[in-house]
Amino acid sequence: MPQALEFHQLDRRLEHLRVRHPPRFRRLLASLAETGQQPPIVVVPHEQRYLVIDGHQRIAALLQLRRDTVDAVVLETISEAEALLRFAPCVRTASRKRRSNKAGCWRRWKKS
Repeated sequence: MPQALEFHQLDRRLEHLRVRHPPRFRRLLASLAETGQQPPIVVVPHEQRYLVIDGHQRIAALLQLRRDTVDAVVLETISEAEALLRFAPCVRTASRKRRSNKAGCWRRWKKS
């Protein structure tokens, strides 16, 4: 179940690993402004904060829109390394297709 996290609670140190696509970011910004955040970001607990596994672009867009919080799924039962390894195929699949396949990845995750 997603929960609302404040931006200061997020550890965004992996953000530099993401590829930037300005046209896609503009579409995301417009979508968030119009309909709000749809899929939650994915985080794992790390020390006193939450390490962002997926959702760096959504965070940047929400900050630009001056929102106070972000909806997040907190993966409490797996390690940071396991989350990164398990999520990598979803990121790879989503980046190769026009339409994101993240919904299918989440269904597989929930079953495991």
